[in-house]
Formats: sequence, C-alpha cells, structure tokens
Amino acid sequence: MTKLTEIHQQHGAILGERNGVAIPLSYCAADEEYKAVRKNILLSDYSHFGIAAISGDDAWSLLNQLVSGDVSSIRDEQAMYSLILDETGNIITDLYIACDDERFLLISEWVSGETLCELLRAKLAENEEEFADIESIESLTPEWGMLHFEGPYAWELLAEVYGMDVIGLPFQEHMHVDDELILLRSGKHGEYSYKLMGPQDVLADVWMQMLEAGEKYDMRTGGLNYQHLVRLENPCWEPDTLNTYTRCPISLQMQWAVRYDKEVFTGLESLNDRLEEGVSHRVVGMTLAGKPNAIPQRGDKVMSDGNCIGEVIICDYSPDLNACLGRLFLTDDMAWADIDAYQVVTANGPITVTTSAVPFARNYSFLVNPSEHSYVDSTRPRDLVQQSEWNKLKEEKMKAEKAALAAGNAPKA
Repeated sequence: MTKLTEIHQQHGAILGERNGVAIPLSYCAADEEYKAVRKNILLSDYSHFGIAAISGDDAWSLLNQLVSGDVSSIRDEQAMYSLILDETGNIITDLYIACDDERFLLISEWVSGETLCELLRAKLAENEEEFADIESIESLTPEWGMLHFEGPYAWELLAEVYGMDVIGLPFQEHMHVDDELILLRSGKHGEYSYKLMGPQDVLADVWMQMLEAGEKYDMRTGGLNYQHLVRLENPCWEPDTLNTYTRCPISLQMQWAVRYDKEVFTGLESLNDRLEEGVSHRVVGMTLAGKPNAIPQRGDKVMSDGNCIGEVIICDYSPDLNACLGRLFLTDDMAWADIDAYQVVTANGPITVTTSAVPFARNYSFLVNPSEHSYVDSTRPRDLVQQSEWNKLKEEKMKAEKAALAAGNAPKA
C-alpha cells in the first residue's frame, strides 16, 4: 500500500482498481466531482497510468516505428498524443509521448509501464542492429505515480504553488518542478488539465499541500467515476466502451492520430489496406434534446426507413446540456453528422435522434484567460462573461462622467 492510498482511505475515498493499481473511484457524488471539473478544480489520483522511459541516440527512431504519430515532430519539453497499433492495424492503447531531455517518456492510461516496455523491446528485437544505440528501456511505475489537476482554474492553483511559468505552459508541453516532479499540460476533457508525475511518496506530500492551497479555489478531490459524464460530453478512446465494436482508427474516426506519410510503423500496411477496401461501419456522435422516459441503451438498434443501420454504443443524459449524448456504430454509408431522421428503438418505443460530430461540451475553460482572469483575485474578473459585464459598467460610468462634465457638474467619486 502506498502513502497516497493510505491518504485516500483516511479521507473516505471509495477505492477500486485500474491497471492493477488501487485508485479512488470516488470521493463524493460523481455529479459533484463533475461540477468541479467544469467550474473550479478537481484533484484526482491518476497513478493507474503506466509510465515508461526510453533513452539513447536511437530511442526516437525505435519509438517512431512503434507509434502512429511522428515522434520527430516534438522537441525537448514537448509532448504528443499518439496510438500504438498491432500488426492488423487495431489499437492496443493510446498514449502521450513526452520528449524529456535525454529520454522519451511514454504515458498510457490503459496499460502498465512494464507493458509499454514489452512493446518497445518487441519492436527492438525485430531489428537490433538498426537500433544499436538504445541505452535503456525501463518502467517508472509503480514507483512513480501521477496526480491530475483539471478545471478552469487549475492553472491558477498550480501557478501559485510552482510559479508563474505554469501560466505560459502550452498545451502538450511539460516542465520540471520541485526537482523530482514533471508537470505535463494535457487532457481529454476540454478543460485546463495538468498531469503531475513523480515518486509516489513525493506526490503524497503534494496531495496534502494541494488540499490546503486549493481551499480558496473551492477545489474538490475526486476519483475516476466522474469520467463517465465528462467523457460523454468530450468523447475519447475508451477500450471498455469501444473494443466490443471496433479497435480500428478508421472506424473510430481517429485518423487524425495517424501519420500515413511515415515510411513505416506497426500496423501501417494493414491500415492502408483497409483504406483501399473501405470499412463496413464507423462511430458517429448522437444527440437527443431533453431527458426522455427511456434513455437509449447500449445495443439498442438504430433504424432508417425501416432498415437496421447500426446500434447504440453508449448514451446518457447530460444535465449541463439538457440533452442525451452518445455514440452510434453505423454502417459506413449512413455514418454522417447532422442527420435528424434516424430512430433508436428503445424499451419504450422508437425515438428520433440527430447524429453529430464530437465533442459536444461547451467547456467553461474557453471563457477563462489566465492573463486576464482569476478565481481568487477580486480585482480581476473570473471569466469573459464577467469581464464583459465589468466593461459595460465601466462604459456606463465613463458616459455618466462625460455627461456630468458637459453639464458643468463634478463627477461623483
């Protein structure tokens, strides 16, 4: 048991397991944790992420032949999102790759650090002569862990603790803090999101430090159950949800994560064959206004003109958007966005739905500019909406002062 796990138990978290790691599933109701992500800050333990490191002059070229993205496009302190495919072109896992000084870090939500190392070693074994200058391949987990800070004001809390450089940290870049820790700005849910990686014992101390520092931001602690709703609104690759239907990036509409112009990477040949042959089905988003008596369920059939064209993968209600959101698995020729004529056959009868591109959410972070806004500084507006109101009041005051001057009266203080 780690020091972090002990802290979670002492504070009443409900624990579960991901990747063989004990991890909080919840600290309070999932909707409260969801609200913190969308309005304030949520602190979660993400130590189920597998983290591995590869170093040496040939590290980038070995890695580049394993993943679907172009590793040569990132430099020191930069990161990228990519996929690892099998030889048939199906997704094994998604991951972040961070270029960290003399090494690359591989960070995956779905597989352990040792599994990442096994995939690297298997690729190395295919042609050890080509990759002669590999110094090390090692798993950093479970000795390392990860804390996740997410929400419109996560940047402000972290800047208070680790300095103003946090505010200027671009998306998909990282920085070293407190010597032993790495802060990576990345996330899948549309809000400001930061992953803090390092030794488990150090992170346990940071957790306690952040509980105190986060009080004035109304920060909440959370488990992983909140992900259900935020990932309904901002869909991402989730094997438990999608693998039953497909692991193909083409069918999943994830070709943006694949660099077809690379000479070689695992699964490329199979993907090119599928592109030429075409796929039978694709995943597409769906929306349904309001909350019906029967929310479409996984496996419910999707009909068009009396013909079954696919089924529901996932669907649930989003209170923030007052709509049912989900994803459908439809035949390729019917998998288009903005079609409002398809019907889902629910337990209470057919319901008409509208297909949609994703994501669905109106992320609050888009209204927050770190250079202008603040959650705790009352002299600055919290967001663009409040800033607009402040500007309007300022304009009205200036007009009143000008009118008073024109009338020969001194303006009121």
